[in-house]
Amino acid sequence: MSGRRESGGKPESRRALGRRRDEALFPSAPSRADVPGGYADALREIKDRIRQERLRVVLAANSAMALLYWDLGRMILDRQDRAGWGARVIDRLSMDLREAFPDMKGFSPRCRSMRILKVRT
Repeated sequence: MSGRRESGGKPESRRALGRRRDEALFPSAPSRADVPGGYADALREIKDRIRQERLRVVLAANSAMALLYWDLGRMILDRQDRAGWGARVIDRLSMDLREAFPDMKGFSPRCRSMRILKVRT
């Protein structure tokens, strides 16, 4: 620390960060030597749980997106069969979807999914 002194001339033993006020205390984390037994195991278990859940969320999101794309493809193919949508409609649909969702990929008419739709026309 900076060697600050309490009123009375003794060095402060700081266990808090920032200014010290009677009505507020902002404790600092204990040093690694001051943590209780079993802390390392608990920390490892918590970190493993966080990693597992993050992976589960990513896999669930990927699965949901795959189902979404499959369902959209099915809807478009159905429209091609029922309403006679052709390549120009697919090109327009591609452009409109890319404009509506600029952060997403997969809506280009050259993408595999859109090419499959164009082949059917």
